[in-house]
Amino acid sequence: MCSLPMARYYIIKDAHQKALYTRNGQLLLGDPDSDTYSPEKVCILPNRGLDRSKVPIFLGMQGGSCCLACVKTREGPLLQLEDVNIEDLYKGGEQTTRFTFFQRSLGSAFRLEAAACPGWFLCGPAEPQQPVQLTKESEPSTHTEFYFEMSQ
Repeated sequence: MCSLPMARYYIIKDAHQKALYTRNGQLLLGDPDSDTYSPEKVCILPNRGLDRSKVPIFLGMQGGSCCLACVKTREGPLLQLEDVNIEDLYKGGEQTTRFTFFQRSLGSAFRLEAAACPGWFLCGPAEPQQPVQLTKESEPSTHTEFYFEMSQ
């Protein structure tokens, strides 16, 4: 678990109340009432190196031992989990932009835009058991809106 006092833990759900969880190195969405997985307690820390008005955050999984990253490829940006400690990112370790997401408020929901790929947002899959990915989208939809529930 992250030891920094400003760290906050959340269960992140989509508009259909499906929660983020990790399995085999992938970030997925699933039904929290199911016995097959436990919702991921996502550790969130601010990226102090970017414009605070855009609410730049790091998303740490598995107690903060790995973080969500946006990786540029020929086919377009990909979302992946990388073995990077969230505390190291917070302290200004390696290049942090690809691990940063802008938390854009939509009332009680949020959209998460990849700082390294402006205009690309975290997107829930259309089919169950498929990985969460990035999508280029100008208008919010139920696939790109997420709700943050405080966790312990």
